[in-house]
Amino acid sequence: MARRAYTRRDHRAGPGADRRAAGGLDRPVYVLTGALTFSGGEDVAHTLQAHGRAVLVGETTRGGAHPTDRHAVSEHVLVAVPAARTISTVTGGNWEGVGVVPDIAVPADQALDAALKAARAAAGS
Repeated sequence: MARRAYTRRDHRAGPGADRRAAGGLDRPVYVLTGALTFSGGEDVAHTLQAHGRAVLVGETTRGGAHPTDRHAVSEHVLVAVPAARTISTVTGGNWEGVGVVPDIAVPADQALDAALKAARAAAGS
């Protein structure tokens, strides 16, 4: 049986149209954070915030920006040694040890409600 190739077509925008608007890139984005948000989640949140692409809602994150390598010292001792350093091209820094600070600070269990409230206010409803 022959494989069929599929292509995606964007029917929302014609030639010369603003692809950013057609793709939804102009829509507001809210990212929920909490005290347990760490590492990769922090990277996404920090990057979107630094680029002005998202509003962060919730708690300051844990502050893990540097990837580590783990080395066994003995059968019961493992040492994590930083192997790299994350540096934002926008801010020139990172969130190691301090975390990513949200734009709207609320307890994590209230973050979704706060984000929905902010989104509705921004939409004028």
